[in-house]
Amino acid sequence: MLFGDLAPLVRPLSRWLAAAGWCCTVVGLGTGLVVAVGTGVSLTPAMQVIQMAGLVATATAALLIGTAAAIQPVADPGDDAPEPWFYPAAAAQVRSFLLGAIVMLLGLVGFAMAGLFMPSGPSPQSIAFSQIFLLGSVSCGLTFLLLNKVLPIAVRGTR
Repeated sequence: MLFGDLAPLVRPLSRWLAAAGWCCTVVGLGTGLVVAVGTGVSLTPAMQVIQMAGLVATATAALLIGTAAAIQPVADPGDDAPEPWFYPAAAAQVRSFLLGAIVMLLGLVGFAMAGLFMPSGPSPQSIAFSQIFLLGSVSCGLTFLLLNKVLPIAVRGTR
């Protein structure tokens, strides 16, 4: 069983909410990169609008993926779940979202601390990169929660 094989196990409403959240993630990452790369020492009014759109996309992505994870029921151990060694690839891919969330959180802390300790205060670039890492961390973490709920649970019998 691979990562793509878990999609049919996700409820349709959760799947739609998560897909909309992932689309908002792409918008948030794009706007964050535009602000991070395209700004100087101050933000123009147009860049402020783009950054605000990125913040709205970040909040929307978190809300949609979080809702998808919240309404998805946990896989029933009584189902015909394969033994744990039957789906190591899917389990490893689901766990990689947790690792991604932790790494992105470390990036967020790094950029936030760098922005705080700058003599002139946080720059638009450090704020934009912090937003990108926050969005990545939230998206990865909530995706992990969603997919971890549908990963088949096998109960190993003792012999």
